[in-house]
Amino acid sequence: MRRILVLFLLLVPGLAFAQAPACPADLRSFSGPALECACPAGDVAPGSVWGSSPYTSDSTLCRAARHAGVIGEAGGTIRARMSGPGQSFRGSIQNGVPTNDYGPYGGSFTFAAANTASAPMACPSNMTSFAGGAEVLACICPGPGSGTVWGSDLYTADSALCRAALHGGFITPQGGPVGVRMAPGAARYSGSTRNGVTTQNFAAYGASFRFEGQAVVAGPVGVEICPDNATSLAGEAAPQRCLCTAEAVAVRGSIWGSDAYTADSRTCVAALHAGAVTRRGGEVTLRMLTGLPRYVGTTRNGVQSSNFGPYAASFRFEGVSSGPQICPDNMSAYAGSDEALACLCTGEAVLREGSVWGSNSYTADSRVCRAARHAGVVPITGGEINLRMVPGEARYPGSTRNGVQTADWPAYPAGFRLEGAQNTAVGAPVQAPIADALRRTGKVSLYINFRTNSADLDMSAAPVLTQLRDALVAEPALRLRLVGHTDSQGNQATNLPLSQRRAQSVGAWLMLNGVPAARLATEGRGQTQPIADNTSDAGRSLNRRVEAERLD
Repeated sequence: MRRILVLFLLLVPGLAFAQAPACPADLRSFSGPALECACPAGDVAPGSVWGSSPYTSDSTLCRAARHAGVIGEAGGTIRARMSGPGQSFRGSIQNGVPTNDYGPYGGSFTFAAANTASAPMACPSNMTSFAGGAEVLACICPGPGSGTVWGSDLYTADSALCRAALHGGFITPQGGPVGVRMAPGAARYSGSTRNGVTTQNFAAYGASFRFEGQAVVAGPVGVEICPDNATSLAGEAAPQRCLCTAEAVAVRGSIWGSDAYTADSRTCVAALHAGAVTRRGGEVTLRMLTGLPRYVGTTRNGVQSSNFGPYAASFRFEGVSSGPQICPDNMSAYAGSDEALACLCTGEAVLREGSVWGSNSYTADSRVCRAARHAGVVPITGGEINLRMVPGEARYPGSTRNGVQTADWPAYPAGFRLEGAQNTAVGAPVQAPIADALRRTGKVSLYINFRTNSADLDMSAAPVLTQLRDALVAEPALRLRLVGHTDSQGNQATNLPLSQRRAQSVGAWLMLNGVPAARLATEGRGQTQPIADNTSDAGRSLNRRVEAERLD
């Protein structure tokens, strides 16, 4: 008879359920070691829950039971066990129920059996309840969720855990299991953009975590990802080697300066501007600098940077500066100073269209290299110049000198003056530093000599071609289009194939010196794209060129 009764109760769960008393709202007043009670069917009970097995004793009991998975929507009997005081309680989201973190509390409970006991627990929202320990946690992220994350690889303990896991590449957007290890606090946390997640910079924080195991989202291995900006690195003396991903290079963001950038500039956008990487990204070495009194904006490699005044910290990229500095388009960024500048004007810059106001002195927004030609300190083929900033003047009278016409202007707050001796003697076109020009503007004119009416290279071409080869060797992903141009002597029927053969001669020299053919393309345009007047020897010498253009 006893066996029949037991079997009857097992087969009719409603009767067994009816024998258990209804559960209290929480266990604050419960004094026994364990409690068996019934949670009603229906929606999850309202109220707050702290922890993830154990739970604080003031947590809503049936809501905690739903979180733990010991009951479903139909309710059921639960068996809660008291487990004494706890030092920390970690919140998480399980079975559709979010719970909260809490610090020390005088009483707690667990459940005797959970329907999900064999499955890994759901990840807590963050790791603040683990602060101060060295615990390793295995848990499941149902997806990246939402919330703020600070740091890269090492994250602040209060960062949104599953969002950090996606940023680090340890889960996909569909979620997955992760292993999390607590770590001591760090002096700084650098934010970055990875896998569609942007994290933030932060200063010192008392506890951190990192993920263990193999990343599941394909990404770079062995090199730290560059921070979005360098503000968290201010004051660092050692150079920072890091990787700019193609994703980070493509992110829209402002940069201020050229060569030296404000610390809050977008790091990888600045790297593209400086020519330290291509649009496919690459490794860079970043060095922090002290603040500068001004930052000069320019347009290079399809990226426009802006002018800025004093800023407390800055950075530059190592290994990207060579040869003399190319002159800025204008001197507006230097307004208010008495700074002197030595720089290089190429023939193209001397001839480039642009307005000039004044007659030495010139308004600070005047085209520098056209002003230099007007002042007579460089010939049409270019050269090095020296200039100095001067205070603004009440008026700037225009004039025509050396083939350049300048305009009148009234009062302007800042100006510059060209210094040094007159230099109007025409020489060979000034060769811009090749690697620097490719980084800054994406192209460079090669002024190399060929035999008359021939595509045979003169021996004097070797130094320029060696610079070009070195630039290709230094940047293995760099590809170039070599475009030949001629002056107008002869006719297009002759000059077009001549320009093509000259571009091919440059390519052949590079291939003989170790550059793969796949990195080079050649074409000729004959006399159709002059940059100077073909009526003078100087103009014709500027038009006879092979242009090297970046191919991204």
